[in-house]
Amino acid sequence: MDTQSRNLVVPRGKAFFARFLPGTQNPGPLRELGNCPELTLTAAATTLKNYSSQAGLQVLDEEIPITTALNGTVQTNDMRPENVSYWFMGAVSTISATALTAQVETYLLVKAGDTFQVGRSTANPTGARKLTNVEVTDGAPTTPATLVLGTDYEVDAELGLVTALLDAAKWVVNFDTLVSTRQQIAASVSQVEGELKFISFNAFGEQADITLPRVSLAPNGDMALVNDPESPAWQTMGLTVTALKKGNLALAYRDGRPAA
Repeated sequence: MDTQSRNLVVPRGKAFFARFLPGTQNPGPLRELGNCPELTLTAAATTLKNYSSQAGLQVLDEEIPITTALNGTVQTNDMRPENVSYWFMGAVSTISATALTAQVETYLLVKAGDTFQVGRSTANPTGARKLTNVEVTDGAPTTPATLVLGTDYEVDAELGLVTALLDAAKWVVNFDTLVSTRQQIAASVSQVEGELKFISFNAFGEQADITLPRVSLAPNGDMALVNDPESPAWQTMGLTVTALKKGNLALAYRDGRPAA
C-alpha cells in the first residue's frame, strides 16, 4: 500500500530511437538521441456523449471514448548526422568519391565576387570536393592565358569552390580531385518509423521507463543555421512524435524499476 502523500518527480532521462529495419516493423539497435532539453508526451481522447432529454434540462448520462491519440515532441541539441536525418526525413549515406583527372568546366561573364561550385552534376548535385591541380585560364582559342591564384581568383580546395577576384569574359577551370568520403543526407518525404524508448534518471522521485513500440518522427519547427553573435545559442532541432498501432500491442508501456 502506498501511504506516501507526495509522489513528486524532477524529470530527467535519456531518449533512444530504434529505426525499423527496411521493409519491416522490426526495430534495429537503440540509438541515443543525445541531450534533449525538452521531451514531452501529449495524450488526447475523443468521446461520444449522450444527453438525457426526457424532461427538463438535458443531462449528460453517458460518455464513452471513441478515439485516442498519443503524440509528443522532442527537442535536441545533439546535431549528429543520424539525428539530423530524422529532421530531414531522410537517411545518412556515405559518398565515396573516386579520384578524377583532367576535369574541365567553362564559365562566361564572370564577375568579381562570383563563386563557382565545380563538379556539379545530376549524379552529384552538391559538387566536387578535395580539388588539386587547379588551373584557371581565360579560355582564348589559340593561346589561353593562365590566370593568377590570389590575384584573379581564390580556391577552396576542400569544398570545391573557386571565387573570382576580378571580372572576366570567360573562365576555363581545369582541375583534378582526390579520393574522399563524406556523409550526406538527402531530404525526402520518407516516413521515419521505429521504436522510441525513454529511460528516466530523475533528479528526484521514482524512476520509470517508457516504451512506444511504434512511432513516426517528423520535423517540428526551425533549425537555426545562424544566430546573433551577440547572443549565441546552441543549435537545436525539434521532432514531432506520433504513436502508431503495432499489431496487438499498446501504444505505450510504462515500466517501473524491477524489485528483487
